[in-house]
Amino acid sequence: MQYAAAAALLLVVALATEDMAIRWTAEFVAAFVWLVLVLSLGAVLLLLLLLRRGTAAGVSSLYYLVPPATAIEAYLLFGETLSALSLIGIGVTALGVALVVVPTRRPADQAGSSPE
Repeated sequence: MQYAAAAALLLVVALATEDMAIRWTAEFVAAFVWLVLVLSLGAVLLLLLLLRRGTAAGVSSLYYLVPPATAIEAYLLFGETLSALSLIGIGVTALGVALVVVPTRRPADQAGSSPE
């Protein structure tokens, strides 16, 4: 429903502002396939899989990793620099998400023991 509503709204805007001609180049098709299959369908299916296997809090905490992942991608793909402050921020963010996602371990003597 979300995609249908967005498509209807954007179709109206496109009809009002564009000539509606598409140049079917290899780059366009590759980008279109990537956007539809990976970023739309793949991301939603991955989100649903994560929700099935974990808690909503754990899954939603993963959204905090988007900016660090983007910064690392920009470094690897486009040669952008990562300052020391950026690296510290990535580390703090990763630690915070790990504290939410990684299950805590209880000491062996407290697990399953009953009061005497």
